[in-house]
Amino acid sequence: KSDCEKQKVTCLWFRDLQKSGHEWRKQHPDAVEQELEKGKPDDLATIIFTSGTTGTPKGVMLSHGNILCQLDEVTERIFLNPGERALLVLPVWHAFQRAVEYVIIAQGGTLCYSKPIGSVLLQDLQKLDPYLLPAVPRVWSAVYEGIWRKMRKTGGIAFALFRFFVAEALLWSKIDRKLRRKNTRFSPDYLGFWWPVLVWPWLLLYPIKLLGNLLVFRKIRAMVGKNFRSGIAGGGAFPKNVDAFFWAIGVNIQEGYGLTETSPIISVRPIADPIFGNVGTPLRGMEVRVVDDDGIILGRCKKGTLQIKGDCVMQGYYKRPDLTDKVMTVDGWFDTGDIAILSVNNEIQLRGRKKDTIVLQGGENIEPLPIEAKINESRFISTSVVFGTNEKGIDQKYLVALILPDQDAIETYATENGINFNSYDELAETEAIQKLLEGEVFESISAKNGFKSFERINKIAVITKPFEVGVELSAKQEMMRYRVADIYKEKLAKLYKD
Repeated sequence: KSDCEKQKVTCLWFRDLQKSGHEWRKQHPDAVEQELEKGKPDDLATIIFTSGTTGTPKGVMLSHGNILCQLDEVTERIFLNPGERALLVLPVWHAFQRAVEYVIIAQGGTLCYSKPIGSVLLQDLQKLDPYLLPAVPRVWSAVYEGIWRKMRKTGGIAFALFRFFVAEALLWSKIDRKLRRKNTRFSPDYLGFWWPVLVWPWLLLYPIKLLGNLLVFRKIRAMVGKNFRSGIAGGGAFPKNVDAFFWAIGVNIQEGYGLTETSPIISVRPIADPIFGNVGTPLRGMEVRVVDDDGIILGRCKKGTLQIKGDCVMQGYYKRPDLTDKVMTVDGWFDTGDIAILSVNNEIQLRGRKKDTIVLQGGENIEPLPIEAKINESRFISTSVVFGTNEKGIDQKYLVALILPDQDAIETYATENGINFNSYDELAETEAIQKLLEGEVFESISAKNGFKSFERINKIAVITKPFEVGVELSAKQEMMRYRVADIYKEKLAKLYKD
């Protein structure tokens, strides 16, 4: 049958189904309501298996009450009016995606679906003109890199002006956040001192920012549609430089935080009053605390392991009470496994995953995430993975890194510098590219950028195969370190034997 005939058959089938449904409701007027009344908040609603970034996935049991408790306040922070559209790009079974759907439906919004593929997503943004776009940080990083890549290819005075206006906007936004207390604070900010010092630069830079908005930034904002209210970055760490860029050019993106075990939303920055550099305060009805390795409760502004208590916490792992007992304390606190610090205003700032902590032979504890985030700011580097153990998992004296270059940037660099090559794989192995990437890494992870001597990268190895979902990445595009270590165990072994 032709597509037209298939659509006609489908429409007739839905019409007959709707008609039979109306007839059934007339014969059983209270049946649906009676069935709804049987449900209790503690009843099991769903079992969602974790992505398994550290090994075998675990089945997380969530009740109706777990899921519904989040809707009390999330709809105040991430708001939609009835009929307004949200564009969704995550797998429909994922905890973050499902929570987003509930938040949208609870406000009478419209669900629209797309794919996290640049060309498809950009087309759908123009067609559907959504108000919200929830996505994992990798999607926003790809948009950021795409903008810079396009401007580099444009080159000339256009690229020079773009860089100038971006640098100015970043500086003005930094001053503006300082003066208006829009930064995460861990100590007194002494605004009485800073206002006289910064108010004049703030005022003098503002006209330039307006000019940049007129000539450059409004065109970028047009890419996400005229109705775009905010993006939501969740399901992974949101790079600070990407966050700062979108903040500076006027594209609102609110970072959120949660785990499958917490149904999943714990916190999210509010659209109406965001604070830079954190994932927001806990939602109403949720308690948070930070503890040290001995379980001693730490005060605010001290780094430790984040624990959560509240109606959002799961019922347990399906048929794995042994694993449930490992993450739940006797008094009902759930250990997230995330390293965090609470600000003076109780906002959560994440500092890494406890399971990812690297312990060197000298006893130094290192969080790889901030190091990788800084390395990834280089336009020549797509992804980096930092290790402190060899292929057998034995702690070493120094850090090494696997570097996945940005192919387009590397090939452009080679062309501009007269480096001949027959294939990209061959180019990546040349001494010139090796030195380029080493220089980028060593320059990024240095004392001038706030890194300690034991946090510096001693050696790197270049890899050329892009990370794939189901191989190096989980379904929500989160890197699975143990998979990367296994795939490239020979390169890791060489880094520690040379």
